[in-house]
Amino acid sequence: MAKKKNRAEKLRRHLDSTIENLDEAEETLTDDALPETERERIIRKNEHRREQIVSLKENLDELEG
Repeated sequence: MAKKKNRAEKLRRHLDSTIENLDEAEETLTDDALPETERERIIRKNEHRREQIVSLKENLDELEG
């Protein structure tokens, strides 16, 4: 049981961190002076973050469900 709880806590921290990084990156995208190559890199990375968020939530649901 303790391992399951520790795993859930770790997933929650990872989820929170990923959401925070996504939010910060979205804010960065509002900068009109951001070079296009950097903008494209951030957009690609955010797509990955969104996929990761879905996966982390699914894993948490399984552990806590």
